[in-house]
Amino acid sequence: MHRKISRRDFMDGMAVAVGGAVAAGALSGCSAGSYGGIHNKVVTPPDGWTYAGAGNKSYPPAMTGLRGSVNPALRVPHELRDGIYWAGSKPVEDTGERYDLIVVGAGISGLSAAHFFKQRKPDAKILILDNHDDFGGHARRNEFRPNGNLLVGYGGSQSIEGPSVWSPQAKKLLADLGVQLQKFDRYYNQNFNKQWKLNDSEFFTRDLFSGDHLAVMQDDTQTARTLANAPMSAESKAAFLTLQDKPGDYLPGMSDEQKKLKLVDLTYRQYLRDYAKMPEEVLNYLQTYTSDEWGFGIDAFGAIDAWAEDYPGFGGLKLNRSKEPYKYCGPTIQIQWNEDDPYIYHFPDGNNGICKLLIGQLIPNTGAPQNMDAEPLARIDYSKLDVAGNDVRLRLSSPCVRVQHKGGDIDAGEVEVDFDRDGKVCRARASNVVMACYNTMIPYLMQDLPSDQKQNLFYGTKLPVVYAMVQLRNWEAWERLRIYHTRFTSGDWVVAELDYPVSFPGYQFSKDPSQPILVHMIRMATAPGDNPRGGVGPGRRDLFARPFSSFERTIRDQLTRLLSGGGFDPAKDIQAITVNRWGHGYALEYGRPWAPFWPDGPLPSVLGRTPFGRVTIANSDSQNRAYADAAIDAAWRAVSELG
Repeated sequence: MHRKISRRDFMDGMAVAVGGAVAAGALSGCSAGSYGGIHNKVVTPPDGWTYAGAGNKSYPPAMTGLRGSVNPALRVPHELRDGIYWAGSKPVEDTGERYDLIVVGAGISGLSAAHFFKQRKPDAKILILDNHDDFGGHARRNEFRPNGNLLVGYGGSQSIEGPSVWSPQAKKLLADLGVQLQKFDRYYNQNFNKQWKLNDSEFFTRDLFSGDHLAVMQDDTQTARTLANAPMSAESKAAFLTLQDKPGDYLPGMSDEQKKLKLVDLTYRQYLRDYAKMPEEVLNYLQTYTSDEWGFGIDAFGAIDAWAEDYPGFGGLKLNRSKEPYKYCGPTIQIQWNEDDPYIYHFPDGNNGICKLLIGQLIPNTGAPQNMDAEPLARIDYSKLDVAGNDVRLRLSSPCVRVQHKGGDIDAGEVEVDFDRDGKVCRARASNVVMACYNTMIPYLMQDLPSDQKQNLFYGTKLPVVYAMVQLRNWEAWERLRIYHTRFTSGDWVVAELDYPVSFPGYQFSKDPSQPILVHMIRMATAPGDNPRGGVGPGRRDLFARPFSSFERTIRDQLTRLLSGGGFDPAKDIQAITVNRWGHGYALEYGRPWAPFWPDGPLPSVLGRTPFGRVTIANSDSQNRAYADAAIDAAWRAVSELG
């Protein structure tokens, strides 16, 4: 663990520590109190604001180290939040630019909004602003070049999930971009795990159990044999296997509806503890069961949603699963109620592929792909994204700092949009504005919003998450251990998995265990507790206070503990790391029991996204769902609301 990694071109000197001022409050989370109330606490920015990763800044996808929401992208938004940005003299420089539409935010939702607006007004002039040095929001591309050969991974939004139940507008956008889903039947190797005899697995960690232990599943299920050497008592193993294979009726004497309503009021952990009577060892073993998909553990995840997702423990209740979704289940579970799509609709760079195809239609001569097959190999020329004379201009590293109707009059025919460009405040004007940024920032940008609308926007805090892409020299250790994925019962990282086996014309996934591969690791940073909103602030503070070296060490540690039995050597086998840090990551999805207003309302997301004059609100958090189709749906709605 103390030996240097063989490739040091980005490792040496990477530990740009964001000092104690961060943990003390400078980056303490943008929720503005437990519910709302803008706070104006003045905090001096810590050292390290300039750190944005390592590599050629003119081509962000190939940068390594600590990426995602990098420090320069955070500085201005946090100064706005802390009430210090406008301190002193800040003259506004009028650029003279006038647009039909300005979009704040260049993620899937912002780019989709530009696309939908352009369809309605083909000659429209559009400016897209973003505070980051790359486009895509959480749909971020990570590139590596082992031995000079291109390897592509993703730093956030992962796949086109459940496309059969996407809205007509979202499906049409895919069609407009030339995304032919049937091609993934060929491009995604659905027999990869079977071909190499790889299995799912779980890793018992020594801080919760008597020691580390890798439990390799059989047909993606734990059995008495696969758990034989697991560091749990015989009683706990038997209890879990009963829960999984032959659960009892843990709510006897109740009708179908009474049982469901009881589950509505319980977290999954409460149900397992108080009704299924699972031992503490089983609760600890399952704590991270929901983390990578939902952003928090079983202590906050609703029992009603756990039942709907067929998690262990509900078969004995014999609940009726009707054709129509159960009303108290979460929004995504309701949308995907009857969906049975394979999880194969995945570009090598995840949903950044959608973003690149959008760029290809919006902005000419950037090198963006013009069709689906060209996407993995297409290289964007970032210098061509913001070119005078183009109908659509994308301006990165330009955080919006103020949005207001001309003269402060909501009935004015023009909106003034101020943004920071290299420390100067610049102003552009537009007939329409779509706020496709993190919704909790909007009250800081639009001071004239009604106070109750601000409060509802503040409620939509996002969950902190980290996606790491680790380039390995080979995957021989994985093949020897017969695993492709593992869930850790605790630790910095909840998941480690081989990248998805998808190949495109001219782009080939790793052919055999001797070749380089990317490993995807997930850290869900929400702190434990029965309400995920309460865990957001502590989790976010932890992320922003940690240097890259801390993430690097825990990656090396957990991969070594997981794979050492297969001959893995971190110093020799890890060749590069990109850590995509998202302090404002997953849009928090409403769910029982922690959100008692769901589903009958009033819903904070709906109240918060109310149009204000010529300004409408998009982004996935305005839909309270952390999915690409939610971001697209929000864009369609926001553009439609412009009239």
